[in-house]
Parts: sequence; structure tokens; C-alpha cells
Amino acid sequence: MKKLFISIILLFSMTSFAKENINLSGIQLKDLNNDTVTLDQYHGKKVYLKAWASWCPICLAGLDEIEQLSIDKNKKFEVVTIVSPGHKGEKMTEQFIEWYNGLEYKNITVLLDEQGEIIKTAGIRGYPSSLILDENLDVIKTIPGHLGVEQINSYIK
Repeated sequence: MKKLFISIILLFSMTSFAKENINLSGIQLKDLNNDTVTLDQYHGKKVYLKAWASWCPICLAGLDEIEQLSIDKNKKFEVVTIVSPGHKGEKMTEQFIEWYNGLEYKNITVLLDEQGEIIKTAGIRGYPSSLILDENLDVIKTIPGHLGVEQINSYIK
């Protein structure tokens, strides 16, 4: 009975983070060169989007997996990470870029959501969080917590 109760609570908590009918196209972001970009460049492709923060030890521990997934030529989706400078305790843009450039991850796409628009629009409450986007950049699933490579692959079919 206890296991059933815990399972129901976990299922509810995982689905309670999702909002319906969310499209992330057109949201202004910046890359690590401070150039303005949008997710529209991924239109027509499925996207795994990870929201994370530099202060989050679980997020940092998962960067190795994201690096490996990013360089996997056989995957059938794009891998993008989002950081929101100045929001939820994250460093400001320049400090984050300087900090991140000191790390060894050179294949991870990191986009900066300076306005916090993605975390607000998608209802991200904590880090790490994962968003699964379809080919139209519609959010089809929001998953709080860390996902390993196998889990990510299972969500994107």
C-alpha cells in the first residue's frame, strides 16, 4: 500500500509541472557569445532541452552525460541547455559566461534566458528540469529532476 501511495504521489508530482499548449518559438535568448538567438533554428527537429543552474550540484554532475549526448551523431534529436542568468539564484550573464568558459564542456549548446521567459512559460520550478519539444517547438513533456541518457532517449521517440 505504501509503495502504491508513493507511486501515485510521484506520478502526480511529475505531471503537475507540465503546462498545456506551450510553444517556445520566438523567445529571445543569447548564446555564449552574447548573440541573440531563438529556438526557431531547431524547428522541424525534436529537442531535448535541459534547464539548469551553475549552483546546482545535480545539474553539474549531469553535464558529462549532456556532453556525451551532444556529440552522439546517431541521436534523432537536438540537445540544448538553458540557463537563466539573474533568476533563481543564477549568476549574472557575464559572470556565468566567464565561469562556464572555464569548464571543459565544449560540445554542449548553452543558451541564456536572461528574461527568464522559458522558465516562466514552461512553469519550471526547480533545477534540473527537462523539456521535451516536438518538431514545432511545442512542449510535449516537462520532467523535473535529473534524467540520464537512457531516460532522455526513452522520452524522445
